Amino acid sequence: MAISKLPEQVVAEDLLETPTRPFLLEQGLHFIQLGCYAEGLDLLTLACEHLPPDQVHLAELLDKFIQGSVEYQRVQQEFQKACARFVKAHSEQQACVAAFSSRLSLLKTSFCPPDHFPCQLKVAEEMNPQNAPIQPFMADQSTSPFPQPFMKEDATLPELFITCFGRFEVKRLGAPLALCSSRNGQRIFRYLVATAEHCATSDTLQAIFWPEDEPEVAQRKLHIAICALRRSLNSGYEHEAGSGYIVCKNSVYYLNKEITMHLDVDNFLHYFQQGQRTSEGRVAFYEQACSLYTGPFLPEDIYADWSFLQREQLSQKYLAMCRVLAHHYQKMNHYEEAARWATLILKEDHCDEAAHRQLIQVFKAQGRRSEAFKQYQRCERILRDELGVQPAPETVREFRTLVAGEPLPNQG
Repeated sequence: MAISKLPEQVVAEDLLETPTRPFLLEQGLHFIQLGCYAEGLDLLTLACEHLPPDQVHLAELLDKFIQGSVEYQRVQQEFQKACARFVKAHSEQQACVAAFSSRLSLLKTSFCPPDHFPCQLKVAEEMNPQNAPIQPFMADQSTSPFPQPFMKEDATLPELFITCFGRFEVKRLGAPLALCSSRNGQRIFRYLVATAEHCATSDTLQAIFWPEDEPEVAQRKLHIAICALRRSLNSGYEHEAGSGYIVCKNSVYYLNKEITMHLDVDNFLHYFQQGQRTSEGRVAFYEQACSLYTGPFLPEDIYADWSFLQREQLSQKYLAMCRVLAHHYQKMNHYEEAARWATLILKEDHCDEAAHRQLIQVFKAQGRRSEAFKQYQRCERILRDELGVQPAPETVREFRTLVAGEPLPNQG
């Protein structure tokens, strides 16, 4: 029996067919001819990523064209910036000439007779018989074939602020920075951010992101992804070819050490280590560290093997600090704070029996026996459903002391 396809399925399949690639190539070239380089290069990059392995020659030709367009755009931006500097310098020079001319007229009136410069005046009149003002050279930008992008006067790339907890985000000058449309480019950037030295060899990146492709195909895809990533990171700023936020040397890609990049993970680990070194300020350091932990490390790569170990290590450090803080506030009889930290533990790991038990103790101390009873029931259910075990003896003891007291309110 034939099954009819939904319109969405037809569209999705059409986008994967070969006719889509010529469309992307034509549109990409059209955008570049209009001067919309960013849009055009994105379309060409997308088309190149979907080329089958047997079209290596077309991929090489397309890659060469993309690189040439990138270099042309860079040179064009340098030319436009030089023109802007020339116009500014010319205006300043004209102002200086006008000021000097005015001052010279005063000097002539003060120190020289009126007929002292007849020859010079006659020559000037012959050169400019209509006494027309000399106009500065100005390019007619209305008819210029070049686009006029906004260029920063300071070519130095500004620092980046990178968030890895909860949701990956990059900010520059206080505003979110949109990364390239290439998912592989985004993954590579997250990988470089996550590694200890913020670097990786070309072979390593190919093995991680294209393990099933032939080496030449994987190398081409890596090159395309890196180019797209560099364009998005360096957009709006002038830089040397092959440099910027990501540089490559001897087939090793790494984040530029000359540019400051602030990572929330680095700050998290800094406060964690500071708290371990001192007992007096430990609570304050741990609270600062935990405030940065807004969710799992790089959730976009939750199923990636390379991110699993680091994510687990950071989670365990976070949980350890939360336990210290929960016990600290419980000992100080600050039950609301103790309950808050125990709840955060369960948000990260809802099977943490010690946190369940601590909430039961806190609720009992506050006289909230009904909530303590519900917390034990919740703990018992989660341990049974998730782990297939019963609560530990110490948790059961907390429950028994709870029911041994006054009668509980009607649970309905």
